[in-house]
Amino acid sequence: MIHPQTIERIFDAAAIEEVVGEYVNLKKAGANYRGLCPFHDDKNPSMSVSPSKGIYKCFSCGKGGNAVQFIMEHEGLSYPMALKFLADKYHIEIDEDQFDVKEIEEESRIKDGLFSCLEFAKNDFIKQLNDTDEGRRVYKSYLKERGIREESLEKFQIGLSGLERQYLLHSGMKQGYSPEQLYQAGLVKKQREEEGVIESNLRDTFIERIVFPIHNISGKVLGFGGRIIKSDVKAPKYLNSPETKVYEKRKVLYGLYQAKNAIRKEDRVFLVEGYLDVISLSQAGIENVVAVSGTAFTEEQAKLLKRFCSHATLLFDGDEAGINASLKHIQTLIKAGFSVDIALFEDGEDPDSYVQKHGTDGFNSFVETGSKNFVQFIASTEITAGKEDPIEKAQAVRKIAEHISLIQDPLSRMAFINQTSKLLDFNERLIIDEVNKMRGGARIPESSVPDFPPPPIEEPVDTKNYQEYDLLKSLILYADREFDEDLSVAQFIFNELNEEELWPETEPYAEIFRQAYAHFEETGSLNELYFIRLPEASKFAADFLSSKYQLSEHWETDYEKFIPTDDKNYKKQVIENLNYLKLQRIEQAILDNQEKLKVAEDEEEVLILQNIHKQLHELRQKIANEIGAVVLK
Repeated sequence: MIHPQTIERIFDAAAIEEVVGEYVNLKKAGANYRGLCPFHDDKNPSMSVSPSKGIYKCFSCGKGGNAVQFIMEHEGLSYPMALKFLADKYHIEIDEDQFDVKEIEEESRIKDGLFSCLEFAKNDFIKQLNDTDEGRRVYKSYLKERGIREESLEKFQIGLSGLERQYLLHSGMKQGYSPEQLYQAGLVKKQREEEGVIESNLRDTFIERIVFPIHNISGKVLGFGGRIIKSDVKAPKYLNSPETKVYEKRKVLYGLYQAKNAIRKEDRVFLVEGYLDVISLSQAGIENVVAVSGTAFTEEQAKLLKRFCSHATLLFDGDEAGINASLKHIQTLIKAGFSVDIALFEDGEDPDSYVQKHGTDGFNSFVETGSKNFVQFIASTEITAGKEDPIEKAQAVRKIAEHISLIQDPLSRMAFINQTSKLLDFNERLIIDEVNKMRGGARIPESSVPDFPPPPIEEPVDTKNYQEYDLLKSLILYADREFDEDLSVAQFIFNELNEEELWPETEPYAEIFRQAYAHFEETGSLNELYFIRLPEASKFAADFLSSKYQLSEHWETDYEKFIPTDDKNYKKQVIENLNYLKLQRIEQAILDNQEKLKVAEDEEEVLILQNIHKQLHELRQKIANEIGAVVLK
């Protein structure tokens, strides 16, 4: 297993706001940060991140924990592999013999093996471009002619595939990768489907192509896009890696790894079609740009972008294909909560060629003056210029209403309805009715009906064991507080559990208490940081230590309003938790005793059990009186 000292180093280095901030656009909210939760379809920022406590918590779906827990959830990794992920990120060395091989061999063999294959391929492709005669003379010269500079080749890790059918296959096998691994990574493919994955039946996926690595947002290579440059070859110009266990096209956007910080800073993303569009704009200083790479833009991709910004500008060709693509993308983006603009280039132009010709200032000027919101864009595409055709106008209104109906915020919907009415000289009430009809609602204006966020979903708690849950909460929150002179809350709780034989019996509470007690016995101390970093307890720690609403200090200083909290009455709370746990155990003992009475075989046994029954009821009533609880006779 990984040494505890190494785990401590990883936790100390992995600041929660940095780890979560790689995936979520976080904004300061007092002492904490807020952002859209990546674990559910979050429309309003439901996730809170606390740097001081080292935890995250979503108040909508209930997910929470520490930095390692976040990586486990987001990347689908086991606990040791998530530790290794963060160790690599923060350059902390982990000896290979620290891993429990049985625990991670399946994950390591498949996912880690695929990532390793893809990383090998990326490095090999880069060498092919830079260190071979053909690469420098033909392919690098082509990229230079296209205006791609050396720093961009390095930034986007552009390379050249092998020029022979089995180059990468044989090169990979020399490095110890099996044909099956290379096939599973999408780097080679079968020549004849019926013959299976054997060396003689495999060929490279990319041959004689400039290759563009496709990364996830943490920088791991997932697959490649390849562009052929020879005009006499009968093959598609662009070719993408097939989907694999690590590469799901609907969840990935080209360039997001390089662009995410700029997108977050600008609160805006430019959405383009091709790899070279991204690269040319980036080297012109316009770094907040990603490409959909000719595939359908998906809800997953929109939600991924929404973590980093709230405004999207589509930059597509002005031909029919570009217009149709824009209309599809607009709907997907609106559903995800984006504010959307569209700027179409004239025939023969694209973002790559435009910025090469006109430079950064020319591009910025084009976007500023040429962008339209979706109402203006649909009106311009549906209505023939200079023609007053009522049928075209009605079609445009209906299509615009369809888009407006997707907007969640009622005020924004009303603003676009108002703009549509003025722009197309159309009755506003009719547009409202059309929008409401498409939303499935009554034919009444919705501008007066506020949108309320859904109530937070509380993590379900087993009601049979809520006493153990509450006691765990007190232990996590107050473990190192003073209970009595020279006695901490943790020590008091453990003493009571030992003396009364009250140790929790239900998992996961029982395991957490066992580990916490062992740690306390070994070190003599226990605090909330221990529970935050304990894998079994981190989710509970995040739940207990996170507060959706914080009382402003001005309530006390300015208005002298004092609201009592458990935090100020923690000793009473601990005693109540223990008493309720005792009460629960007595209730169970009474039920067990009653079952024994039913099957008692002689009068003496009945008398003994009746006496026990009486004593249990008296003890139950005594504890109930102490805590002010009402019990049934």
